[in-house]
Amino acid sequence: MRIYHAADIHLGRRRLDGRLPDDDFVAAFRFIGEEAIREKADVFLLAGDLFDRPQVEPPHLRQAQEVLRLLKSAGIPVIAIEGNHDKQFVNTDAPTWVRFLAEDDLLMLLRPEFHAEGVRLNEWNAESRTGAWLEIGGVRFVGAGYLGAATPNKVRQIIDQIPAGKTQVLLLHAGPEYFVGEGGGFSKEDLQMLEDKVCYLALGHIHKPMLYGGWACNPGSPENCDLREAGYSCGKDGKPVGRGYAVLEIDLNRPDQPVSLEIRSNPRRPCLRVELDCTVFGNKTKNGADAFMSAAIKAIKECNPDKFAVIEIMLTGSLNLNRIALDLNKAALEIAEQASVFAVAIDTTRLNIGNGFAAGGAVGADLLPRDELERRAILQLVDNQPLWGLSEERQAFADLFYELKELVRGGQTGEAIAGQIGMSPLIEKVRVAGATPPPVLPPQIPGEPVVATEGIQ
Repeated sequence: MRIYHAADIHLGRRRLDGRLPDDDFVAAFRFIGEEAIREKADVFLLAGDLFDRPQVEPPHLRQAQEVLRLLKSAGIPVIAIEGNHDKQFVNTDAPTWVRFLAEDDLLMLLRPEFHAEGVRLNEWNAESRTGAWLEIGGVRFVGAGYLGAATPNKVRQIIDQIPAGKTQVLLLHAGPEYFVGEGGGFSKEDLQMLEDKVCYLALGHIHKPMLYGGWACNPGSPENCDLREAGYSCGKDGKPVGRGYAVLEIDLNRPDQPVSLEIRSNPRRPCLRVELDCTVFGNKTKNGADAFMSAAIKAIKECNPDKFAVIEIMLTGSLNLNRIALDLNKAALEIAEQASVFAVAIDTTRLNIGNGFAAGGAVGADLLPRDELERRAILQLVDNQPLWGLSEERQAFADLFYELKELVRGGQTGEAIAGQIGMSPLIEKVRVAGATPPPVLPPQIPGEPVVATEGIQ
């Protein structure tokens, strides 16, 4: 059996305030679908995040329908799970647009049922178009989707329910905890238990490609959802690596792992990073803004980029942006036009902005890059307003608040920002913590100190 596996398509993703077309995402999806048709794939797997937001706009729904209809016309069944971007909240049965596509007979959506007594893995029903598993050609496909912070516990429940002695494929929108360092990932021990039960583990969620032991794979995002993801197309040695979709062959006589597994790359918009030391454009340089623009254009042209490329200019060194009167948004547009490229983004996170701001009174803080200064300041605010039962998540909350600040800075809509908040695994942790009231302090005896308790000020 030949299987195609893709994940994290993110139809509808908005980048650089709309300067990059969202057609890039459906172009990548269409290419993978057409390759599956050309190679006569038996099954097509979608391991979550078909859409970028739970609220799908009509053009992006049509994009999904277009590719899925191509696969259906070719007789290739599509098996899908929901990712964190597809759902409004982790623990909800509210209809999603992926379910709409399932009801429209364009894919088969797999979802387990979790109850107080555990998980139920019901067989997929063609009439209701619901269920957690189905069989095609003697291979059992089990789907779990995104499970949030409860991933370790729920994955173990699923493992217990998966029968032994069958050739099985598990679709899961999650990543190994050791690989991505995220709460809600699964451990090496979980991975070992999965290996004992499944032939192939089809993963999503991590946009960076990953292969594990010849039987578990995350193919990575087919298109760059963020310009920084362009770096995922190369390994540590700088050489290109496969990224975008996986192709595997399963032999029913070998249920332990695929007989072949390969991550392949699909065409995507060229994205190049150019580093520019801004120290020379500082206060001592007359017409510093003009000098900066000229240097940026020259650095881009030296790379000889494609006219459809997007260029990320990483500013380094020291520069007081206020003193050289540089509007970064206008500069990016002008640089793109004069350098004859599709778009330019200017990243100042590694730039010492020279404003004398010191986060938390740290020595030498005025020499830190802007992003580090802001992260320290946000973490300090989190420490000043602790949440009961969530002290161990202080860094995670600070990271989320920084991410939201960057969305506001990038001009994202309130709906997009609200969606990002709703998709965070921290929401579920806040709900759980809120259901457990903090302990009541005993009455204070005059003259005795009050013992500090977490979250009580």
